Amino acid sequence: MVLPFDFLDSMAWAVVAAAVLLGVTMLKLPYKASSGSVDAEGRNLRIGLAAAIGTSGLYLFLTGIAISFIWPFGAISGGLYNVLFGGVPALGGLLLLGGSIALFLNSSLAPVSYFAVVVGLYAVVGAYAMVSYGLTKEPLVSALGYLSFSVTAFLSVPATHSDNKRLKWIFAVFAFLFALAWVIQATGFTLGHLQPPPPT
Repeated sequence: MVLPFDFLDSMAWAVVAAAVLLGVTMLKLPYKASSGSVDAEGRNLRIGLAAAIGTSGLYLFLTGIAISFIWPFGAISGGLYNVLFGGVPALGGLLLLGGSIALFLNSSLAPVSYFAVVVGLYAVVGAYAMVSYGLTKEPLVSALGYLSFSVTAFLSVPATHSDNKRLKWIFAVFAFLFALAWVIQATGFTLGHLQPPPPT
């Protein structure tokens, strides 16, 4: 079944929300890497962030899987856009779900960061393909969106393994830059989807 529409605009806005939430989590949540948990005073914030991040992750996972199985881009270039726009969101959604579960259970975020590195590498390959093969209407902008995620994913390792505030700030700054890059993508997707058809 090939649908006459895709989920790219709403998916991109979910990425923006997730990126902002990740930055806020690193700045506001009293998470201690040394103990792998959040102090008691951060309980309500921890649970709220877990729910918000998990919601974004669930949406990205479901829509990524839908793109992978329904193949709304099947008629374009033999389905390569289904791989490009389905795989990274599906794995990214799983990553966010894993992080939200770890937060909810007040467990260490360090193991989640290892998964983040792998998904980040996958996004690097996608970005390379965009630039090398001229994929999407604006390959450089699209590739920067994927790379902004990758850098944030890689920075999650030092940020979750150390109580150094500078490392947490660096992660948060790149998470907000990641969000900004995807605001640009999301705006383009939404405007493209809402553009009325040419008059006949």
